[in-house]
Amino acid sequence: MSKRRLSDDFEYVRKIAREKIDSDAATQAHLVAQHYNARPEVGVEKRQESTIIRLRSFNNWIKSVLIGRHVRRGDTVLDMGCGKGGDLQKWARGRIGYLVASDIAEVSLQQMEERYKSMRNAHFGAVFIPLDCYSEYLAPRLPPDVRFNLVSMQFCMHYSFESEQKARTMLQNVTSNLVRGGWFIGTIPDANWIVKKVRSLPRGEHEIGNSVYSIKFEDIKYNENGEKIGFTPMGCKYWFHLQDAVDCPEYLVHFPTFQKLASEFGLELRLKENFHDFYKSAAQDKDNNELLTRMKVVGGYDKEMSSDEWEAAGIYLAFAFQKI
Repeated sequence: MSKRRLSDDFEYVRKIAREKIDSDAATQAHLVAQHYNARPEVGVEKRQESTIIRLRSFNNWIKSVLIGRHVRRGDTVLDMGCGKGGDLQKWARGRIGYLVASDIAEVSLQQMEERYKSMRNAHFGAVFIPLDCYSEYLAPRLPPDVRFNLVSMQFCMHYSFESEQKARTMLQNVTSNLVRGGWFIGTIPDANWIVKKVRSLPRGEHEIGNSVYSIKFEDIKYNENGEKIGFTPMGCKYWFHLQDAVDCPEYLVHFPTFQKLASEFGLELRLKENFHDFYKSAAQDKDNNELLTRMKVVGGYDKEMSSDEWEAAGIYLAFAFQKI
């Protein structure tokens, strides 16, 4: 066989492999979009019947504090992975000037737009862009000359860590129209917290959790000492179930890799804190402490947050980067 023919065959095999990777990635993105599209918009009263209402309220409080620290009156904001618009009232309270909301789940985005139109205190303009922000570039779809002061990604950025290409596309969308000094904030699963718990399991066990959540890895490898390895910086997939909220595949965010990639896009880390630690420090502030009661993290319901809910809160961390 000639070298030319061998080379052609090799390139053909590589092409097929790339197409399979692209196809698998597209399937995963479709699964996630389908999951969130299928979740009904149940309204405030129905959400309060959730068995994890305290955890939901706590996570919402974390987002409120994080957003409140970084948003300024008149800001132009990009809410990337905005879902059904759970943070619309936070943007209204922050008195922003303009909102761009984007999500892969088109049905969820439509529901967000309907919520926006029904708000009495939405004294800001908004545009809603259906887009897979991990595979497509947002800039060509934006209104002319728009520049962001703040980009927010709440409980969604980890899906981009399916591959380095997706993570880079995500960061390009975050930074391409972000002003110098602007903020990139978000909340993601804390890979360090998760991996520590998984490593503590007996050999052969790949699942952690309690009555509220479960995290299961499909393929964990071991070294010669029987220690768990195989937690790769990219594409480290697990199945995540959170009662009344999430049931789909996710990816670990290896934070040193995230921070290194972010620095390539001109972002400097200002905050990285597990939710438990974030709570301990933020609750010392009088306003934040009062907000715990107003948002019914404490009081207002028959039962307090359970120990299982509190453990589940530790799954997550908050982060903030600033463009330099």
